[in-house]
Amino acid sequence: MTKKYLLWLVALLVAAGLVVLLYRTPPQQWDSAKRLGEFIDSLGAPGIFIFLMIGAAATSIGLPRQFFAFAAGFSFGVIGGVILSSIGAIAGCALTYSVSRKWLANHVYKRFPSAIDSLNRLIEKDAFFKIVVLRMQPLGTNFLTNVCAGVTTISPGLFLASSWLGYLPQMMVFSLLGAGVRIGSSAYMIYSILMLVISVAIGVWLYRRHILGQQMSRQQNT
Repeated sequence: MTKKYLLWLVALLVAAGLVVLLYRTPPQQWDSAKRLGEFIDSLGAPGIFIFLMIGAAATSIGLPRQFFAFAAGFSFGVIGGVILSSIGAIAGCALTYSVSRKWLANHVYKRFPSAIDSLNRLIEKDAFFKIVVLRMQPLGTNFLTNVCAGVTTISPGLFLASSWLGYLPQMMVFSLLGAGVRIGSSAYMIYSILMLVISVAIGVWLYRRHILGQQMSRQQNT
């Protein structure tokens, strides 16, 4: 087995194992997410607005968007959970980005100069594509990315659109988990595993495609 295929296999196994672990032995925060889902569900229609406000405010200060996707899936079902949790997450992203750009730019650059310089180099070309891939990764510094992006040259529209698209796979995964816990369905766990595996695979494929494209471009220029 070549190194490339071994890397793919390890990535997919880790993704599948992570979902199984979360479902079989949910950490304390999933119990909290379940309670939030129950509370929102008890409010009826106004719960939608309250959920969006809580989700936007919480994710803007760094709380995990997966938590709210789980709660939304539990309360609103899979489709509603994906839609509402992604709206809340992108609203929180926009809030952090805007505050960073308008009021904290100098302080943020002094605090994270290397991170901002790295992000500027990353988005110099194919910014939309790279942000999508960055957001698709299961383990990422979402809050730090939002803060630093506000100080970079990337436009708000491009940053938010690419972030929203990159958020969707994980929102689907955790909404499925939340909905599965609500109805006690093991099938939803299987769907969530498949979604996470697919999202990781797409992320790896897109990244490798970009790297190969860069290599071919350099070869043509030499």
